[in-house]
Amino acid sequence: MSGGRAAVHVWVGRVPEVPSPADLPLLDAREARRVAAFQDPVAGARYAGARAAIRRTVAAWLGVAAGDVVFGNDPCPGCGDERHGPPRLLHPVTEWRVGVSRSASWWMLALSPGVPVGVDIEARGPHRVPAVVRRCLSPGERAHVGDAPEGTRRDDALTRCWVRKEAVGKGWGVGIGTDLAAVDVQPGHVRAVVVRRTPRGNEPWEVFDLAVGPACLAALALPSECGLPVSVHHAPGARPPQDGRADE
Repeated sequence: MSGGRAAVHVWVGRVPEVPSPADLPLLDAREARRVAAFQDPVAGARYAGARAAIRRTVAAWLGVAAGDVVFGNDPCPGCGDERHGPPRLLHPVTEWRVGVSRSASWWMLALSPGVPVGVDIEARGPHRVPAVVRRCLSPGERAHVGDAPEGTRRDDALTRCWVRKEAVGKGWGVGIGTDLAAVDVQPGHVRAVVVRRTPRGNEPWEVFDLAVGPACLAALALPSECGLPVSVHHAPGARPPQDGRADE
């Protein structure tokens, strides 16, 4: 694979239309409970398929059986609760940090060698945007969306803001409960530098779009000092982008 082990690797995949009976046995107890909680069986099957595909991809990368991959969470930076902190691999023990995202039938996995990473993917199309999303936009982001012509381009402008915002929030380990409106992801620029303020001082991060094909928009966030190349891979059934890697 391009970049080898000294790189951030991102996989994009799509859940098949027909659920696989082999997916459910790979889920842990928390994932199984979430599948059971879905009122829409299609949505539940997509979730199960995505989680199973992510586990299989991690297993192939680390050379273990898919059933041996165990996910957990780091403590939430805000409250210390491990139930909703950033994801991490509990087994096998490894330096690789993980980022995951899912939208409709699409899933995304990022593996980074010892560096925190945030990733987000969203299916393109008209969206019914919750008020909480609009409240998360900075004045500059609101202007960027408002300046786009109504229709597909405005939908894409809003989605691009959101995937960048989500990638940063996931990389930092915080959710939309924080003041994400104060984090301007500059969707009009190829790369944006955003500053995370911590008790140890300011940490600059970079967030940028990933080329994942015409059906989705996606973004990746990493610490600016990381300096690692990024390789994008496509699981079977996922349509590859035209240039094969990040929009740079």
